Amino acid sequence: MLMTEEAKSQLQNNIERRLNELTSDIDDLNRQYSILETCRKSINCTDDVYFENLQNLLNFRLIVGIINLDLCAAILIHLRAKFQYESIYSSRQIIIIICEGYKKLYNFIIEKDNGDKVSKYRNNSFWIKEVGTVVHEILPEYQSQYDLITQQLDNYLSVNFETLKVQRDLSIHYDKEPIKVYEMLSNLDIEETLKTMIPFLAILNSMFSFIFEITKGFEQKTKLEIKNQELRILEIINLINKFKTEQNEKMIEDAVEQIFSSKKNIDNIQF
Repeated sequence: MLMTEEAKSQLQNNIERRLNELTSDIDDLNRQYSILETCRKSINCTDDVYFENLQNLLNFRLIVGIINLDLCAAILIHLRAKFQYESIYSSRQIIIIICEGYKKLYNFIIEKDNGDKVSKYRNNSFWIKEVGTVVHEILPEYQSQYDLITQQLDNYLSVNFETLKVQRDLSIHYDKEPIKVYEMLSNLDIEETLKTMIPFLAILNSMFSFIFEITKGFEQKTKLEIKNQELRILEIINLINKFKTEQNEKMIEDAVEQIFSSKKNIDNIQF
């Protein structure tokens, strides 16, 4: 059933609002990433694992946001289309984004001709390697939420990815036989493509919210690590001052000033 003009207008307004929200969120993620880099340079952290994991979480949320943005933009092309081919182009873009986005986030398990399954690509995916490691080893209280989204990713494979892959390949690479591209374009149905996209978009939104939750938990741990580093800095300053003499006073004061400068950078870090 074709979408009414009223429903189309309402959907467009919702997508535009979501696009604006995501753009703001992604800009904020970039700011947080820059702050984290400043933090790592400002303190001599003895345990870089926390910072590395937090960066991984920020990176994951960033890529999920970008994929989400791409889908929103592709939908808007369809909703604003004046020509049929604009909708066809929109459908192609959605298919490409779904295929590449799923592969980047979760990847596929490859089945060989002999029936053996190769899971190394899946195990190296963002969701398993970066996010899964953090949940399993550091934030086990989020395990049930993580497992739920993992199940959603597995269930999404019920979508005919073989057909999507053919459409994706012809959309990106074209073909030596242009008739194949033409036939693919002629058979594209934007409404069916949107139906395929909706559950994937729901997974992206779940991931985006989930990573926000566990990132906040990591930020608290990072702040605690910074606080501990501040205490160590004060201890070092007190120790240095005990060795101050008339001969080395200027050198000691310069060293303390440099240490205070580093501490000031830490104090200015706000998540």
